[in-house]
Amino acid sequence: MELEHVLVQHDQLEDQIEADYDPVTNDEKSRKDDSESVPSDGREQWGSNIEFILSTIGSVVGLGNLWRFPIKVKQYGGAVFLIPYFTMLLIEGVPLFLVELWIGQKFRAGCIGGFYKIHKALSGIGFATWMIGFYTNLYYNAVIMYTIYYFFASLQKTLPWAAGCPDTLNAMDYPKNCCTPTTQASYYWYYEVLHISPDINTAGSFNWDITLCLLAAWVTCFLCMVKGIKTSGKVVYVTAVFPFIALLGLFIMGMTLEGAMEGVKYFFDPTYKFEADIKEGEPEESNWRHLYNPYCWLEAAAQIFYSLSLGFGSCIAFSSYNPPKTNFYKHALGISVVNSVTSLFAGVTIFAIVGSNAYTNKVSIDKLSTGPGLAFIAVSEAIAHTPAAQLWSALFFIMLFMLGIDSQFAGIEGMMTALDDTTLVPKKIPRPIVIAMFCGFSFILGLPFGMQNGQYLVDLFDNFSANFPLMMVAFFEVISVSWVYGINRFCTDFEEMTGYYPNIVWRAMWLVVTPLSLAAILLYSLIDQLSNPILYGEFVGCVTGDSNWTVDANYPPWAWGLAGILVFSSFLFIPAMALIAFLPRILGPDWNIPLPLVADVEDRELNKNGNIEMTGHGENYA
Repeated sequence: MELEHVLVQHDQLEDQIEADYDPVTNDEKSRKDDSESVPSDGREQWGSNIEFILSTIGSVVGLGNLWRFPIKVKQYGGAVFLIPYFTMLLIEGVPLFLVELWIGQKFRAGCIGGFYKIHKALSGIGFATWMIGFYTNLYYNAVIMYTIYYFFASLQKTLPWAAGCPDTLNAMDYPKNCCTPTTQASYYWYYEVLHISPDINTAGSFNWDITLCLLAAWVTCFLCMVKGIKTSGKVVYVTAVFPFIALLGLFIMGMTLEGAMEGVKYFFDPTYKFEADIKEGEPEESNWRHLYNPYCWLEAAAQIFYSLSLGFGSCIAFSSYNPPKTNFYKHALGISVVNSVTSLFAGVTIFAIVGSNAYTNKVSIDKLSTGPGLAFIAVSEAIAHTPAAQLWSALFFIMLFMLGIDSQFAGIEGMMTALDDTTLVPKKIPRPIVIAMFCGFSFILGLPFGMQNGQYLVDLFDNFSANFPLMMVAFFEVISVSWVYGINRFCTDFEEMTGYYPNIVWRAMWLVVTPLSLAAILLYSLIDQLSNPILYGEFVGCVTGDSNWTVDANYPPWAWGLAGILVFSSFLFIPAMALIAFLPRILGPDWNIPLPLVADVEDRELNKNGNIEMTGHGENYA
C-alpha cells in the first residue's frame, strides 16, 4: 500500500510538471535568464560560463592527448587508428559525456550523491568512480613529477641529455659504454633520472630529486585547490590556455626540422613506411590489418575515456556547479570537438618531431620509445638538436606540466565534491584543511613512486587502476540513466535544461548502442586478460645493436596481488551497494543499513516524518 501511495504521488507530481510546462516560454532567452540566476540551494557556483568551459577543457585535454594518443597511433598503424578512435568517440564518448554532465547539473551533486539520487542501489557506481579517481591521481602526479624534473634540467646551459656521455661509472655502477651519441637521451632517462632498478622486486633506495618534484606537484595542487572552484576557476585561465599557445610554437618548430614530413606522412597515410621499415625479401604487411585486431578497438575506446575524463567523476563535479538551466549539450559538443582536434594537432606535432628523429638516425619509427619515454626520450632527444634547444625544451615540459596539473585539479575536485555528498568528513572541518589532508595523505602513499623501482609501479597503476574498472563504471552509468531513471524522463529533463529534445539517434545510443559496445569491450577485455596476462618492461640496460632497453617479464605474485586490489576495490562497490539497498526487501526492515551519505540521512528524516520527497532517489524509483 505504501508503494502504491508513492507511485500515485509520483504520477500526480509529473502531471503537475507537465501542466506548468509551457513550451512557448521555454525558449533560449528564458533558459539564459535561468542559467544566470543563483540556485536557492546555496551551492557554490562558477563565476562565469567560461570558467566552466576552461576547467572542463583543462580536465579533458591532458597528457593523454600529447603522448598516449600518439603512442596508440604508432602502435596501430598510423592513420588506421583514427577510424576506431572516431567511431568510439561517436558511439561511446559523446553519449557518456552528455550523461555525466546531465547527472551533475540535474542533481547538483558529485558522483556519489548523483547516482544515489537516481536510485539508492546505484550509489556503488559513485563509490567506484571515487576509487578510480583516487588511484589515478596517485600515479598521475608521479608522471607530473617527471615533467617538473625535466623542466628544471632544461634550464641548464647545456641540456644534460645532450651534454655528452660520462667519462666514469655512475653511482649505480652502470658502464659508460651504455651511452652513445644516439642513446644519450635513453641513458639519461634510465640512469640519471630514474636510477632504475633491474626489476620490480628490487626497490632500491629513494631517488630524492624526483621525490622532491613529487612533493612540489602535490603542493601545487593544494595551492590551486585550496578554495575549490573559486581558485581553480581562475587558475585555468592560464593553465588551460597556455598549453595551446606552447603547442602551436612546438608545431612550428617541429615542422622546420629535417625529415619532419616523414613523420606526418606516417601519421596520416596508412600505407606509408619509413625507409628503415622496408626490408628486402620480406613481404610487406598492410597497416589496415590492425582494423581486424579487437585490441585496436579496445585501445581506441580506452583513449576516448582518458581523453574525455569519463568515469573519473570530474565532469560530474564540474557540471554540478552549473546553474540548472545551463545548455550543457552545446558545451559538450564543443568541448568534444576541441579535445579531438587537439589530439590530432598534438599527434602531428609529436610525429613531426619523432619523425625527424627517426629520419636523422635512419631507424624505424616503430623502434622509438613508447609510454612516458616518448616524451622523455624521443621528443627530448629531437629537441636537443634544434636551435635554442633549452627554450624549446623548457616550453615543452612546462606545457606537459600544465596539461597534467589541469587534469589533476579536475580529479581532486571530483573527489572533494563527492566527499561533500557523504558524512565521512565532518562538515565542521574547513575545506582547505580537508584538501591539505588529502594532498598530504596522497603524497605519502605516492612515495614508493620515488624509489628506484618507482617507474615499474607507475606502469602497474596505469595498467590496472582504471582500464577494466573504468569500462565497468561506464556500462552501469549509461544503464542507470537510460533504463533505471528512464530514457523518456531523461530526455524530458534534457530538453528542460538545454532546450533540445534528443532525437532518435541519441536515444538509440543511450538505450542500445553504447551499452552493447561497452559490454562487448568488457567481455573481450576479460577474455584477453585471462589468456594474455599483462607483462611489464623489465630493465636490461643497453644492448649493442638493439634499441630496446627493456624486455617483457611477468609480474611477481605480490604485484598481481596489488593489481587485484586496484581492480576489485573499486568496481566491487557496485554489487555491494546494490545488495545493501535490497537487503530490507529480501530479509526485512531490520536489515535497512544506514549509508554514510547526506542524501540518505535526509531521506530517513523525511520518511520518519511521514513525508516523501519526489526527487528521483532512494525508494521512489524502486
